[in-house]
Amino acid sequence: MIVRQFTGIAARQIISLHLRSIAFVMFVLLTVAIAIDLAKNLDEVRLRASETDAAFGLMLAKYLGFRAVDIVTRLLPMASLAGAFVAELLRHQRMENVILSAAGVGPSLVYAALLVVGLVIGSVQAGLEGWLRPAAIWAQVDFGVGTYAKRFQRGEMGPEWFTDETRAIRATVVRSDTPELRDLMIFDGIDQEALTSILYASRAEPAQTPQGWTLFDVVQWQGPPGAPMVPERLDRVDVTFPLLPVHVEYHQVLGFYLPNAALREVANFREVARWADAETAVARRYLAIFLPGVFAFLGASLSQAGRSGRLISWWRLLSLGAFGYVTLVSVKSFWALGEAGVLAPWISAGAPLLFAFLFACLIQAALSGHIHVPRRRGQAS
Repeated sequence: MIVRQFTGIAARQIISLHLRSIAFVMFVLLTVAIAIDLAKNLDEVRLRASETDAAFGLMLAKYLGFRAVDIVTRLLPMASLAGAFVAELLRHQRMENVILSAAGVGPSLVYAALLVVGLVIGSVQAGLEGWLRPAAIWAQVDFGVGTYAKRFQRGEMGPEWFTDETRAIRATVVRSDTPELRDLMIFDGIDQEALTSILYASRAEPAQTPQGWTLFDVVQWQGPPGAPMVPERLDRVDVTFPLLPVHVEYHQVLGFYLPNAALREVANFREVARWADAETAVARRYLAIFLPGVFAFLGASLSQAGRSGRLISWWRLLSLGAFGYVTLVSVKSFWALGEAGVLAPWISAGAPLLFAFLFACLIQAALSGHIHVPRRRGQAS
């Protein structure tokens, strides 16, 4: 009997209504975002098509596909919050809650339906966050059109500075599939009163050993402290420096944009400042499966809290909806704190989700009568 209750027509209708509402809100958000994006980049797509002698329609479709994946990944939690909020309003308008209550069905049916909804949209979010979005972003970079193509374009950057405890490197970074450093200078002894050596190389390539780099066309100045440094020319020199090829390949790219293999390599290499950024991105990808479901549960709970019996308190709904939006926006704020190293990565990724879930549970407890909420005189019950 219990299994039939949670898999029956009523449960399926609740699941279907929530998924359709979330999909509709996502479609609206995606349409608006695509329109704004095309207003800025349509001419660039047309120019790219003319340069490559490709059909404009095909180029536009490819570009829109890349952008749609990125936009859906970023806005699916918002669509889940708003879609579940609207779905519960529609159920109230149809008096489904009254009918189910008269039939002796408790709120557990809605909880089970929302759990299924959360698993469905959470699986979509996890796939987008972990695989599809990074693939779409770097495909767009190679495509050469749009904001990401400008921000993450391949080629030379710099000069840039890298440091460890005793050395500093100044080099031009070549961000590509075959990363290298050019016009490289290594200053050794930055932790002392005077430098112990200065080394110049025309270029450096990753060596076979971890953290190893092979320098070519080398000029090295070194000598005793206080004495003039004597230059020495060398064809090549192998050095070890806490800088991986993946750091150069994805230089100045935040962790959540990286493909999984590159992100794991950076996250496991904890000797550089980018560890917090990469570890926060790893935590985000693990918790992505919970993100839209938690906010769908919060949206449904806030919508239910805006009712007074059979009536709807519109001002209360507006304030509750605004609270839900602020809670969702705070997620990105916590992510930024984790990326900056202010908060531990898993705290920055998990704390806002935990708060949203506990607040939704508190609302449900109040609606179920487990928590006494004083009502104003004259308010419908």
